[in-house]
Amino acid sequence: MAGTVSLALVASACTSATAQPPSSTGNPGAGTLAPTVAAVDPPVTTTPSSPAQIYPVGHDVSDPFLTTWNGRYYLIASEGGPGTIMNVPMLSGTAVGGWGPIFDAMPSLPAWSAPGFTWAPDLHHFGSTFVLYFTALVKSTSPAMECIGSATGPSPQGPFTPAAKPFICQVSQGGSIDPRVFTDSDGTNWLLWKSDQNIAGATTPTKIWSAPLTGDGLAFTAPPTAILQPSQSWQGTIVESPDLVKVQGTYWLFYSGNWFNTPSYATGAARCAAPAGPCSETSSTPLVASNAQGAGPGEESVYSSAAGVWLLYTPWHSDSPQYDASPRPVAMVRLGFGTTGPYLATWADPPSPPAVVVPPTPAHPSSVRIAPPTS
Repeated sequence: MAGTVSLALVASACTSATAQPPSSTGNPGAGTLAPTVAAVDPPVTTTPSSPAQIYPVGHDVSDPFLTTWNGRYYLIASEGGPGTIMNVPMLSGTAVGGWGPIFDAMPSLPAWSAPGFTWAPDLHHFGSTFVLYFTALVKSTSPAMECIGSATGPSPQGPFTPAAKPFICQVSQGGSIDPRVFTDSDGTNWLLWKSDQNIAGATTPTKIWSAPLTGDGLAFTAPPTAILQPSQSWQGTIVESPDLVKVQGTYWLFYSGNWFNTPSYATGAARCAAPAGPCSETSSTPLVASNAQGAGPGEESVYSSAAGVWLLYTPWHSDSPQYDASPRPVAMVRLGFGTTGPYLATWADPPSPPAVVVPPTPAHPSSVRIAPPTS
């Protein structure tokens, strides 16, 4: 999200990719194997103006986030949508597009958050517990400020119980939004997010941050680091919605740039030296920009399996099922990775969801617990 108060539906990055042979796992919360070398080098798409598969779900879905657990897909979204008022809408099925009924994975909000403005959920598995990170509007703030909360539950579908206080709330930087978890090949989990300097329409450049998580996902083991700021003209003053993947030993940060409610909104990618950065642009143009399938494609997330890597997003305006009308669908495009970085590839359906993958043990477990920033 761009940091203004509006109803939206968010996807988060519970899935991270480490493109090594299948014996190496990606995010254990996603229950997937990392893509094979061949899976990340598919042919380039022949329809660049319409690169995505479109999946209407009967509910307004911006920021779609796809993950798997125990043989099922889970599509997680943000609060809102005409006719459906839920805090964390979720759908589940055994095939992409074959969803069951929508349900609320977090029925109750924490006391600090205002109802009606909950989005950007991210789901990850830590030991025997699932942790849901989400963005919410903080009560009685002026200008209206959003911060990141955390909630725990016994399964990927919850029910999730939120913590009493915000998890990350960089008040001095306009707030904090868009949490995403990345699991490195050594099993270390990292949280990425955006500081909301563009609060209330401000033109201060935003930042994307990263910090390593403790084993339970509820604290940091080192202070956070800013890893990306706007540097390209198409981004304006905003970068947001981060999602990190590792392909053939290279870290790639996917993000959205510019204002979310304009045709200039788009999705880009930057190469990173490590999860803690620094990250640098490899192109002066976005990876996915306004096209025949809709204007303003952004608020993306990445899903990976042994069969490949896919990018999910929702255009601000969508031609399917009806232009500039709700409910907006999920757009899903396959990615390839070449010598110059990611590219839009020829479509192939994601395979059946795998069984649960045993998570790797962190190579260097830490007993350090650092509270996330709340000022």
